[in-house]
Amino acid sequence: MAPTPQIPETMANDPHLRKFWEKRHQLFSKIDEGVEMPDTCMWHMVTPEPNAIEHAKRFKGKKTVVDAFGGCGGNSIQLAKVVDKVHYVELNPNRLEAAKKNAKIYGVEDKIEFHLGDFMEVSKTLKADGVFLAPLWTTKINNSYNDYVNFDIQNMEPIPGDKIFAAGRSISKNVALFMPVTTPFHQVCLKNNYFV
Repeated sequence: MAPTPQIPETMANDPHLRKFWEKRHQLFSKIDEGVEMPDTCMWHMVTPEPNAIEHAKRFKGKKTVVDAFGGCGGNSIQLAKVVDKVHYVELNPNRLEAAKKNAKIYGVEDKIEFHLGDFMEVSKTLKADGVFLAPLWTTKINNSYNDYVNFDIQNMEPIPGDKIFAAGRSISKNVALFMPVTTPFHQVCLKNNYFV
């Protein structure tokens, strides 16, 4: 067993980031075995492992699923445990390399196909039984979803939520969209398979 890693200096001096370090085993249970998060943004954006496990359960019985905004692989790893194949998509090459290493630590690297590119473009080439969407939660007005009473998915940057969802629906009718709890319910209800 590897020794417990020390908090990186860049995180030790930032109280906001330090809280993520203290909760690191909720993000990845195997984080002390070498899991990588290549930039500080990943500490904010990675889906905690218990949540990723619950998300993956929704795709049980599907053969192939797309993880559209793969990050450092937390959701793809859990999806790979319940489906035959995961298409991981990520625009950032450092995050993609970290996801490959993380998938190997969890023993699922052979069940994940890694795609480097913009999901809006890569989506045109993929076919799958399901799509998991967990896009960045930044908006035109503010970079923090925490500042909103109601998180407006149409103001998401760089791509509005309805366009992201439409890209997912072009792959499969089975789409899960992971959004902040402050997203108004009427924005995620569907009318004729599109946002209302």
